[in-house]
Amino acid sequence: MKRDAPSEWDGEERSANARRRECSIGKPELLETENDNTESLQPISQLSPQFDNTNPATLNPQDARPTSLTNANTELGDGIYEWIPAPSDIDDLETMNQPASKVSRSRSTSKDWERARSLSSENSEGSSIWDTRSAVYADDSYATILEMKGCFEQESPAGPMPEDIALCERLLHQPIETPRGTMFEDECMKKFHHTLHSRSEERLLVDLHPLIMPSAENQFIKGNQSLKDVIDGYNNLWLKTEPIYGPRPQPDHARGLKWSTFSESQRHKLGIQPDETSPYTAREDMYFPYLTAEIQYGDYGLGVADCQNMHSMCVAMRAVVSLCQAAGCMEELHRKILAFSISHELNFFRIYGYYPEVKDGQVSYYRWPVAGASIWSKENRWTCYRFVQNLDREFLPIHTNRLMRMLEQLPDPSGDSDLLESQLPGTGSQDQPGSRRAASSQNRGLQPELRMMVQTSKQRLAEQRAREEKREAEWKERESEQKAREGTLLAQLEQQRKEQNLLQERLFALLEQNIKSK
Repeated sequence: MKRDAPSEWDGEERSANARRRECSIGKPELLETENDNTESLQPISQLSPQFDNTNPATLNPQDARPTSLTNANTELGDGIYEWIPAPSDIDDLETMNQPASKVSRSRSTSKDWERARSLSSENSEGSSIWDTRSAVYADDSYATILEMKGCFEQESPAGPMPEDIALCERLLHQPIETPRGTMFEDECMKKFHHTLHSRSEERLLVDLHPLIMPSAENQFIKGNQSLKDVIDGYNNLWLKTEPIYGPRPQPDHARGLKWSTFSESQRHKLGIQPDETSPYTAREDMYFPYLTAEIQYGDYGLGVADCQNMHSMCVAMRAVVSLCQAAGCMEELHRKILAFSISHELNFFRIYGYYPEVKDGQVSYYRWPVAGASIWSKENRWTCYRFVQNLDREFLPIHTNRLMRMLEQLPDPSGDSDLLESQLPGTGSQDQPGSRRAASSQNRGLQPELRMMVQTSKQRLAEQRAREEKREAEWKERESEQKAREGTLLAQLEQQRKEQNLLQERLFALLEQNIKSK
């Protein structure tokens, strides 16, 4: 708080007080007398309730006889100091002065904040390396809970399809033209690396990250027409989808498809609306994300970035899996890489590919380690940049065409909407057109769920029919086996009967011979 400069009267008063203290040393009676007369030495504040602008004594500080120091403090507390905010309010004011991105990522309870600070020290710029969001992913139990929900931070025993592994190799090594005049030039790299040492994640995001994962929208502005349907997101909370567990994903950088990628009929099939949640939506203007990046600080933070990317990519894969379930083509996604992520800090990076495995109707998500190395080695400085450029050229069309092919297999929900509208209570020819349109718009959001229910019912009917046919075949087989056994038994009985008859005939013949011989 800014204080006013001391007045001339204040200086004179301090000098008089000092002289009185010097004279009263060793004389307790003088101290007591001075304390008793303190009431006559303190001027009345103009903000005090006792101030009277008609009293000359209150207007002239030299003639004033104010109250005691204790009473003055009590009264001034209701006056001069009343406007001073409490410490908590001051903290709120400091928080309000921060940038919006910092406020959204730094607000937390005191317990979570202390826990985050206990995980790591602060960097030289004063912003904490660990915020509450990172602390959640740093918990050892988080990965275990993800595994319980079918998300594994490892590759499966079978791994992705061989053609997808070959795709990853091409994305890594296919030559590209690297940009010139950047901080990755030989004459700049050493100083650039030294400048970024012990700096915040925000600094890494601004200066280093564009050389690892450039902005798709900026590249489109520069002429890359293949990115016209791609949108970037920086530290945006994925509010339009549900998390797997814990907080919603909030990647430092993400790429997805724009709203304009899909036609009106396709959006109608998906049932997505800008103001509604959807399994296919990450945020208001991003659909089906396929690439995320997380930035952390230090070697231990790189593991946290991997965990954050795992959560985001499981949510992204879940969107594609939901679309496949609605289209009834789940087998097309088995062990197919659907998305990628980049985790990096100042010195190292890691690239992963993510794929689902479908077994007995259950879906599990895995990741495949694509690459990992030092950012500052001469042979790897452009590895991530090259991977992203090749991903835009080769994987993005695969991702988009896969979604379009699934959308073609979805039935047109317009007929279903009319059927649902006719089955709603109170609907019919007597209803107003406005109410019918409102009901139709409400039903449109139900179409993905209804299609999934229809596909599930068809699948169950097919499984039941297959089980019945299998039981019938087994029954016929058992029946034929039983008939065969019965025929064998009859043949054996007939053979035994013939043998018995033969024995009887031989016995009678022997008896006749014995009789004749006698």
